[in-house]
Amino acid sequence: MNQGFDYPLLLEPIPVPRPWGGDRVRKLYKRCAKVLSDEPIGEWWDVSTWPTDPGNPTLTTVNKIVNGPLAGKLLDQVAEVPVVVKLLDSNEKLSVQVHPVSDDLHKDEMWYILYAEPEAYLFCGFAEGVDPEEFCSLIRAKDPDESQVLSKLECYNCLKAGDYFSVPSGTVHALGPGLVAFEISERTQVTYRLFDYNRGRALHLEEGCASVMGRRTIMEALDPAIDIPDAEQVETISAFPTFCVLKVKGKSITVRSAGRMHLITAIGGDCQITGPTEHWRLTLPEASTCLVPQTQFDYKIVSAGEILISALRS
Repeated sequence: MNQGFDYPLLLEPIPVPRPWGGDRVRKLYKRCAKVLSDEPIGEWWDVSTWPTDPGNPTLTTVNKIVNGPLAGKLLDQVAEVPVVVKLLDSNEKLSVQVHPVSDDLHKDEMWYILYAEPEAYLFCGFAEGVDPEEFCSLIRAKDPDESQVLSKLECYNCLKAGDYFSVPSGTVHALGPGLVAFEISERTQVTYRLFDYNRGRALHLEEGCASVMGRRTIMEALDPAIDIPDAEQVETISAFPTFCVLKVKGKSITVRSAGRMHLITAIGGDCQITGPTEHWRLTLPEASTCLVPQTQFDYKIVSAGEILISALRS
């Protein structure tokens, strides 16, 4: 993996309009959206080298670096990043969808709930006993009944901040309204929409059903290769071949021998990072993510008590 930087990179988030979007990210985390659209902001692309938004090819989705000597450069000029990080802000139901599953094209992802309204819910995977072929027959019918479609999916109710979900390629899934979620996924942005509550957007039933019933060669989950000796607790909350997400507890921790490029995400409040040079000194706002190089030097993180560290495959 090309790593043309030697200090943590702060990136300018890219707001992306979606018909199901909301305004919680702007209100909760004081973000500004400079975008001309009648649609609300549904996604904030926080770390991305993917070139354009699949729903709007005129919208560039490569982040700009905003700190240190590389400020002003685009992220893809200095690093090959195998994931995309977004904040999802759902005011309406998202479509029921699936990502491709094959050895050549796949998109594993993970959600971490940052904020949830009291009645918030999501769907992830099939309900017990549901046959994938039966589900595909149902959604291929003309104007399938919403309640029948959703009854086939595993529903998670009463969500709260701190809940998390791994979504392997080929898993049928959908966010409900009233959520702000951190999402990390493999870099490809291919998504197949299976059911969209009759909102008139295109569906991808053949490709989607092939993914629902597809198989992929099993690969070993990534070893994070990060040493955090003074953390109160380090919990692996999601592990795929391309990335591994750790939830780290401790108000002041030291990261040692980070053998991989990785991400730090502030949860529950801002965090401060200090390291071997002045360019390592930065404040990471709550719900924001920075990209940190592979490094042999120690560095410190002071936080509200919890952060996410996501190790990336080289």
